[in-house]
Amino acid sequence: MDKAQSSWAVLAALTSKKSGVVQSRIWEDQGLLWCCFAFSAGIAIYKILPAEPNRILLTALTLFAMGAVYRISRRGSLSRFVLLLLALVSGLTVASVRTATVAAPKLSEMMNVTLTGFVLERQVNARGVRLLLQVETVNDRTRSDLGFPKKVRMRVPAGDIARPGQMVELRGRLFPPAGPVMPGGYDFSYRAFYSQIGATGFGYGPSKVLASDNTPLTIQARALVQNLREGIADKIRTVMGQGPETALVVALLVGDRSGITEVQEEALRAAGLAHILAISGLHMALFAGGAFGAVLLLLSLFQPLALRWPIHKWAAATALCAAVGYLLISGAAVATQRSFVMIGLVFLGVLVGRRGLTLRSVALAGFLLLLISPERLFFPGFQMSFSAVICLVAVYELWRSRDKESWKKDVRVGLLPRIFASLGKWSFGLLVTAVVAGLATGIVGAHHFGRIAPFGVVGNMLGMPVFSLLVMPMGVLALILMPFGLAAIPLAFMSIGISWLLDISEFTAALGGDTGTVGNLSALPTLFLISALFLVLLVPGRWRLFSAAPFALAILLIFLSRPPDIQIASSGSRVAARDENGFLNLSVNRSSFVTELWLQKEGVSVSAIKSRKMKSPQRNCDQSGCVIRAHAPVDQLPNGQNVEVPVSIAFPRHADALFQDCQFADLIVTDLIVPDGCRAAIVIDAETRARRGAVSIWLSAQATARDDKLPDKQQHTAETGNQKIDGTDRRDTQAATTIVSKMIFAIPEAPRPWHQMGEMTRANLTSKAK
Repeated sequence: MDKAQSSWAVLAALTSKKSGVVQSRIWEDQGLLWCCFAFSAGIAIYKILPAEPNRILLTALTLFAMGAVYRISRRGSLSRFVLLLLALVSGLTVASVRTATVAAPKLSEMMNVTLTGFVLERQVNARGVRLLLQVETVNDRTRSDLGFPKKVRMRVPAGDIARPGQMVELRGRLFPPAGPVMPGGYDFSYRAFYSQIGATGFGYGPSKVLASDNTPLTIQARALVQNLREGIADKIRTVMGQGPETALVVALLVGDRSGITEVQEEALRAAGLAHILAISGLHMALFAGGAFGAVLLLLSLFQPLALRWPIHKWAAATALCAAVGYLLISGAAVATQRSFVMIGLVFLGVLVGRRGLTLRSVALAGFLLLLISPERLFFPGFQMSFSAVICLVAVYELWRSRDKESWKKDVRVGLLPRIFASLGKWSFGLLVTAVVAGLATGIVGAHHFGRIAPFGVVGNMLGMPVFSLLVMPMGVLALILMPFGLAAIPLAFMSIGISWLLDISEFTAALGGDTGTVGNLSALPTLFLISALFLVLLVPGRWRLFSAAPFALAILLIFLSRPPDIQIASSGSRVAARDENGFLNLSVNRSSFVTELWLQKEGVSVSAIKSRKMKSPQRNCDQSGCVIRAHAPVDQLPNGQNVEVPVSIAFPRHADALFQDCQFADLIVTDLIVPDGCRAAIVIDAETRARRGAVSIWLSAQATARDDKLPDKQQHTAETGNQKIDGTDRRDTQAATTIVSKMIFAIPEAPRPWHQMGEMTRANLTSKAK
């Protein structure tokens, strides 16, 4: 009774008259941020719609609603719910219009072509060189006349000399953009659609550079920036030589991470220090802030200027120009763009006499970036950057809003105590920053990468002082002194700091081992966890109790969910299936992007891939094909059922094997034409795989009574060639029958624009060429 009364008292306090005052204060301070949340919700709703909305009608309704809201606001107050609803509909409309705007041709099938085009980007890594081309001609025909993709991404040999801005000729093999690697997994086709990349592939040799007199100005500008970045990277490598420190210096200063090894990046990620590789707030603040301080110091040396003119505004204008320059040379990633917008608002605040670093500036940055490219909402970099910044700014504002008088002391203290007090406050602030930012980015990282940094706080406490006080200040100084040929000294100090960071990351990573591999967090629990975190930090007082609801829902969903029992790739014979002990095993022991993601979803370290290779009797193969047995999880077996009849998955290569598999296999995956009379419960042929992509399957076990006559497909000793798919005698045995309880394809039955098949085929290319 007492608990019920106390709960009622809390609810009564939340709904009292003071609640209206609290709501008004929240709206006054954070209204723009909540509108940004609603705008993002509209974009998310568009992404999950089963079909494309009518964008013309949607745009007209949105414009009408905006006009009505504006007129009502001129006459009096406006409901907050109406504003949030308008922001949601606006996000839905912007996403729909953006999709229609960027729609471009793409391939429908693989083909060999000879291309000419301008190099937009050049990326170098251990596997060679990757070029992004803006196509001009295809097989000596104009691209626009053929309806060929506007952009293609191709891999060429390591010795290729093509540079951004140059026109090249290249013969190669092209493929349609790859779809999702698994349901809910990484989807290159989504990114390619909004980047207007209609094909990917490889060249049969190095590209041939051609002369061009009509290079578009936009391509010239991009080439100028890209060549400037490469020039800075080359100077750094010349001064420092080759080494792990050099690769990290290049990544930190110009955003080129191609030289970083997988071992280094994994150590930084395990130590919670991978965020330093994303050029973001700290990098931009040091560069632009350093420019502001240097100009202000220089101008203050001249007394007439300092007394008569607003030199702080001149310094702010100079810092804005420096921020623009650093945005360009750093590669302009999403985190860098967000940092640029926010630092720009800070210096604009200096120019107009307003404080710039607030939740309003975070919301404005989010609105601007999502208005330009709504698809960014689903990129890991955007989510991690904004979730961390929102939480940090909210914590700093809570800190700032406390009664400062309670921290003041009337007694005078000596210099040494003041120094220790300042160090204590700085260390505490660093700890709070590491915990808050680590929690926000950790939730998002668990969703996208299936990993967390359990000792990230330790890594940040040890590494961030080195990074903030030595590495980045020396890096900024090196960029400033580089035009004068004096960058060697700051780069040397920066190299020392980088080596310390690498030692710290290896030490911290060793503390956790493989404990950071947790398996992918599904989208809905991730949303609830982030919502709970935002509510705790953004709403005041007892209103924070509402965060318990999304947190409890997230925990419930996490405990109720389990990874798939069968994973089948969109092409080839790559498959993962659970064995009788409940372990997910792979049909191949060679590491690939797909297999790594399957293990990541399972919560297994990639280093364990060799121990997850399928063996007989789970997998049997011959020249006719393969048969794989998939088991339900051990905890799914009914009580009293001591034997489980697994699901048989057949991969026939020939028609004879297909005929036998249709009689006895439960699931068939093939590139052959399957006859209508096939008795298999599930058939995934070439057309289905091309149209629906990868598939994830969940199994469950059903109890069966002791009977000599089990279903034919579970009792029969079937063969594919000479390989048995079930040689165990199930008769007179109390067995559990394994069934497919859920199956999800990566691409829905009615595909959205980014998943739709391309229009350009080999036949179309040939007919149009004639």
